[in-house]
Amino acid sequence: MIYTVTLNPAIDKTIVIDEYKRSKVNRSLVSRKDVGGKGINVSKVLKVLGIDSVCTGVLGDVNSNFFLDYLEGLRIKTNFYIIPGENRTNIKIVEKNYKTITDINDKGFKVENEELKDFLKFFLALVKEGDLVILSGSLPEGINNNIYRDITQILKEKSVRVILDADGNSMIKGVEAIPYAIKPNIHELKNIVDVDEKDINSILKGGRDLINKGIEKVLISLGAEGAIYITNKNTYISEGIEVPIESTVGAGDAMVSGLIYSIKNDLTDYETLKLAIACGTAKVMTEGTKIPDIDIIREISKDIIVKSL
Repeated sequence: MIYTVTLNPAIDKTIVIDEYKRSKVNRSLVSRKDVGGKGINVSKVLKVLGIDSVCTGVLGDVNSNFFLDYLEGLRIKTNFYIIPGENRTNIKIVEKNYKTITDINDKGFKVENEELKDFLKFFLALVKEGDLVILSGSLPEGINNNIYRDITQILKEKSVRVILDADGNSMIKGVEAIPYAIKPNIHELKNIVDVDEKDINSILKGGRDLINKGIEKVLISLGAEGAIYITNKNTYISEGIEVPIESTVGAGDAMVSGLIYSIKNDLTDYETLKLAIACGTAKVMTEGTKIPDIDIIREISKDIIVKSL
């Protein structure tokens, strides 16, 4: 089974306006609400790719039904640990005149120490040998930056493969446990290893250093510049393709979904990078926090050029 873990879920409210006017009334052209959080976003794109997963993590009870009903409507399985509190709502302001998106991310609930211990018991009882677990996203108040490292260490002892996609200190600490795969963007990579983001050879060396430490797959997102995929056997690079940009929200999560699909279906490293970039690019072309379309992913994949290094 595939489990996506979201410890800080969010309702993503997207508001589209012509342009933001400070200290004046701004009226929306259109708005929508979606369920978000990086792990949940991964499960949403996995569903488009035809892969079942279970969304788990910590969910506040106050507005939990919105999450559960939303995911049930997408036929995505859920098994969250419910605690007292309200899940955060993140506001995304889209200015059509400037083609920009401004994020206002809420703080969300606080997880007490006993609640965290109970969640870990709950979660670790779910996961079995051979499962694949995705740890991703920000952490709520009350959970320290060691959490991804600690979970990864325990899961490895159970022969569970872990994919890590986080930022800041939680990513730095998580890498210490040597997960099965990681998906840093270039800025996150710089926090893990010493690299010059303007020097491709430096980036490649940084990625290979992580492989040498025992991580089996390193997928590095370069934003509009494309991506690099490094494994024990191969190193591949692909430039990004020029597409109309609607939203960059969830593009990295979509890439993780492509990586997971490839792992589950034993795709080659070459095919993996093509699919990961296709998923991420399709998400960039998709408005707000909507889920990318599988037909767009397939079409984009045909245009992606991957080179071996």
